[in-house]
Amino acid sequence: MGWVAFLIISSGGAAGSPQLTGVLLWLWVLSLLKLIHRLVAAELAKNSFAVGLNAYLVADYMKQLHGQGQAGEAGQDEVKVPPYFVMGEEKLHIEARPQGYRIDRASMPSLSIDDSRHLVTVDRIWRLSSSGDPLLASCPHIKDLCLSFALFKLQLRRFIGCPLAEAGCYSAMAFVQDGLLNGSPERVFQVVETELSFLTDFLYSKLTVFYASGWWFPALNTILVLATWISCFAAGGAIVHDMTNPGTALAVDYLVLRNYLHDHDTIFHVIVGLDLVVSVSFIVAIMFTEGWEITNYVCSDWIKVSTICEYARRPSWRKSTWARRKLSRVLRLRAMQQWDDRFCQISIMQLRFCYCGCVSRQVDRIVKATVVVPGAVKSAIVETLRTNQGRLGNGELSLQRNGVADKLIWACRISAGDDNAELGSLSEQILMWHVATSLAELKRSQGAHGKLDSDNAGDGESDQVIVATRLSRYCAYLVALKPGLLPEHRVWAEELYEGVVEEVTRVLARCAGPVVRYERAATCLGGSMNATLKKASKLGRQLVEELGDEGLTWKVLADFWVELILYLAPSENVTSHSKSLRRGGEFITLLWALLGHAGIVKRPESTDISV
Repeated sequence: MGWVAFLIISSGGAAGSPQLTGVLLWLWVLSLLKLIHRLVAAELAKNSFAVGLNAYLVADYMKQLHGQGQAGEAGQDEVKVPPYFVMGEEKLHIEARPQGYRIDRASMPSLSIDDSRHLVTVDRIWRLSSSGDPLLASCPHIKDLCLSFALFKLQLRRFIGCPLAEAGCYSAMAFVQDGLLNGSPERVFQVVETELSFLTDFLYSKLTVFYASGWWFPALNTILVLATWISCFAAGGAIVHDMTNPGTALAVDYLVLRNYLHDHDTIFHVIVGLDLVVSVSFIVAIMFTEGWEITNYVCSDWIKVSTICEYARRPSWRKSTWARRKLSRVLRLRAMQQWDDRFCQISIMQLRFCYCGCVSRQVDRIVKATVVVPGAVKSAIVETLRTNQGRLGNGELSLQRNGVADKLIWACRISAGDDNAELGSLSEQILMWHVATSLAELKRSQGAHGKLDSDNAGDGESDQVIVATRLSRYCAYLVALKPGLLPEHRVWAEELYEGVVEEVTRVLARCAGPVVRYERAATCLGGSMNATLKKASKLGRQLVEELGDEGLTWKVLADFWVELILYLAPSENVTSHSKSLRRGGEFITLLWALLGHAGIVKRPESTDISV
């Protein structure tokens, strides 16, 4: 809009022929209409129960739901899901009361799949699928997409500051255990990844405005975009027409410039060429931006959820083969933006060229590796959640389960005031176990000339080795570069990491030589001045030498890291997770969201167990 206004004003109100002036004025009017249109839609969304007030409505609905002791309809043996909102809750009879919003239960839909009322809940979609609906049978992922959308609305409460009525409730854990964890691990993570994608769109994109306004906003916006495209083509044609026809303002200016620069052909062509490039670039940029916005919405998961909810409300659509065929094409469109299923890896036990821990941490920020989250890691996390049934520990539970708690329990004792505790913080425990895991990896890899480089050696690794090493390096990455996602103070974690890295660099440079071997590294680390590294050396020797069985060693390490990452995930620090979503998201945010749906929103006060 500013560029068009500049062209009109700079030419004294007559930018060439009347046709060109009219096209430019029309472009400016269209830009103004789009701005007004977007401001009006944003204001409507802000005051709508579908968007701006939705988190408060959902929070009060969940209090009402749990207050009545209802976790959902369990009439279907296939899947048991609560009646979480998907769409249409803004159309219910809502009363504002001193304690918050209250929804009239009489306005809720019945259990019949032929109910045409506006509200669509997760259990309603499940019942429709269980009835053998052809569309949902041909697109089975749509059920989980609706579940992700409902979970996104529940998760949004934490970002708005609303209380979670289901925190600590058995029904919440039962829902996760029976409704989510019964599926494949890939499905569990896909549901949560899609949920966080919805959340990221809501917080940081314009898709929410499209969704909040129903069908009128996308339709009107599409009309304005098409009109803008046509006007851009018309503007380009008018510019070419004016430049090639004598007597127009552009042709006169073009001729004057050419006569003035007739002895400077190179300069003339450069100036004219830049003029054309800038004009064409602006036109192309406008068309691309407008087109991308529409394409992003049409292919987004938001429109898929809107489509399937409208389908659930209309029995006539479900009876029409033609409607099902057309809708299936929309539901199969691939979203333009999807969750990046990767996490970062950092290893402390590597040769470095600088002893300064602060510099090493900044170098780690640049050269950190990024790998796809292995399926073995997802499977191990899901299996641990099923086994522990909501119990969290910083490794003690896994040590007890593997029968090695009597030897290794000291490496999990954390207490700020207890003189018998070996560790002072979770960050120290992470670094100690990370170095110990690296020592075990060195011992295992000595057949490959003792090089600690198994990032690309996954073909010969067991699932337990993959789980232990990948989670160990990811937790080291959290301490080094994302301490805000951990319970301790950020500066404390950074200084601890820098001190450990400085000492590891000195030890490896002085003692290990060009080839890092287990025995020499363990001995040098044991003689280090750094207390954390001394403990790590002791723990590494226990894991490698005292346990005796390499298979048991890696099982202990894999189970420990899975339990620890789940222990680290619950947090009330919503701000750090919000920032991570803006930058693409973190793996620990996935676990934070998953545990939140199970009613686990903070770590237990104590994890002590009897040995």
